Amino acid sequence: MPERTLPKPLALARIAPGWRRAGQRGLSLIFAMMALVMLSLAAVALLRSVDVSSMIVGNLSFKQDATSASASAAAEALAWLQTSAQTGSMDADIAASGYYANSQDGLDPTGRRTTSQAPLALVDWFGDGSCSYAVAGTFSACTVRAKLGTPVNGNQVRWVITRLCKTSAAISSANPCAKPATISTANASERGEVGSGGRLSGLTSSPYYRIIVRTDGARNTVSYTETLVHF
Repeated sequence: MPERTLPKPLALARIAPGWRRAGQRGLSLIFAMMALVMLSLAAVALLRSVDVSSMIVGNLSFKQDATSASASAAAEALAWLQTSAQTGSMDADIAASGYYANSQDGLDPTGRRTTSQAPLALVDWFGDGSCSYAVAGTFSACTVRAKLGTPVNGNQVRWVITRLCKTSAAISSANPCAKPATISTANASERGEVGSGGRLSGLTSSPYYRIIVRTDGARNTVSYTETLVHF
């Protein structure tokens, strides 16, 4: 029988295995470096977020502490006001104690509303007559003096008291004051009058007083509070 010749297998193209492995290692390195950069950026963003959150929480704590201190300062100012009202007249200014017998309508205690186009009077919180907490040339006067109070938990407190009256003078029809609307009852004496509890008559009361407190706390924290009181 004639011999049959089998076809030879096709020669496969050979690719150097070293070249293929080298290419794979380089591509993996690029992806690894990209992942490393992304992780680094994420870590930096996380650290910055934590730092900002800590600063916000700290600032809020200082702000709350300053506001709490202003409540104690307002109570101290109220005690002075009650004592002064019992021992003397409140119809004149007592600048040394931060008291003014008129409403000071054009007063800007914080220095944030006054402008060069519409200048307002400021409070001389630090007693130097400069009102340096506001921009020079934006206010009309710096003559309202503040009273230095007793420090509260390391917070420095100062106050100004204004009586809500038109002028610094005795209360009269020409010098009206803002007062609370209060009434009282009195027994009726007229014969045959029918009433459940008597007549209504007005009670005498003091005008309103406005206590403005500035508190300087830690990290340049500044707090302003306003309290309205009457007797």
